[in-house]
Amino acid sequence: MNKSAKKVVTVLISIMCVFALVIILVFATKGNTPETIDSNNSTKMDAKGQVYNADNLFENKTPYVGNNSKVLHIIDNLQFSNYREEVSLQTEKAPYGVTVNYNFQNLVEGDYQKAKIENEERLKLAFKRNAAMMFCLIENLDNITFICHTNNGSVEYNYTREEVQKDYNEDLREFSKDKNKFGDFAITLNNDNLIIHSMKNYSPAMSSVFGLKIMSTYEGKADKIRYTATNGILMINISSENREKTLTVPTDTPIYWSPITGDDTSSEADKITVKVEALNEGIKIAEQILCINKEGIVYTIEENTNVIADVK
Repeated sequence: MNKSAKKVVTVLISIMCVFALVIILVFATKGNTPETIDSNNSTKMDAKGQVYNADNLFENKTPYVGNNSKVLHIIDNLQFSNYREEVSLQTEKAPYGVTVNYNFQNLVEGDYQKAKIENEERLKLAFKRNAAMMFCLIENLDNITFICHTNNGSVEYNYTREEVQKDYNEDLREFSKDKNKFGDFAITLNNDNLIIHSMKNYSPAMSSVFGLKIMSTYEGKADKIRYTATNGILMINISSENREKTLTVPTDTPIYWSPITGDDTSSEADKITVKVEALNEGIKIAEQILCINKEGIVYTIEENTNVIADVK
């Protein structure tokens, strides 16, 4: 091949490379038409540590809904990814949106998400937090629809950026500007997955028990739970020598909170809080606050979606 022919080949290869790069950039940024992404195109990740794994999510943040690869990876690092099916993207014009289908018709026995999926209030809360994560990481995303296909039919959960933003004092997009800040944000969303089971009422006058029984279960992968009380003491049992305001125990280990500290028989505070943190290899991956109200000598735990009075 002469020099002239070599130059022609070199120029043609360069043009083809540039053309291919332009095509990649166009599809990674905006997109011109609504798109449907088949579930078989996804690389799903089994999140057994943090329910929201900050590292995996942060590396896929994107300015555009049209970046289907990053959007799909974000969705598959959220809750219920192993039940995800078709994903549709609305990229033609604003408002830009994402629709995600989930098939809950055959729930996997032993799946740590099963109890949440079968509880309507917890499922709605989980999807709202999934939406918050997506609005945080996908800058021009305006609305999200999660469609759940169950044995009883299909249910839709719809969220707009404006609606979810009301739960936060700072623009959701700001939380993904910095990796450390995003890590803290992920921990706040993990709160949904720290479930506190407790005996609802306690009084020092009760002779059969010696405190409020609490057990915390994290639905991802945690090896320790750390409790910190503002008032009173924490202990594993009545004979426990370790009676402290902070107590760290293995997961699924019941503990007791008591107002009796040894110096007095009641707490002066009308409202006591117990911070409950899930730890995995010493790293905090979720946090929840348990509130205890005092009326006279009776202490009552505040119940909510994550706090259930059913420890036996």
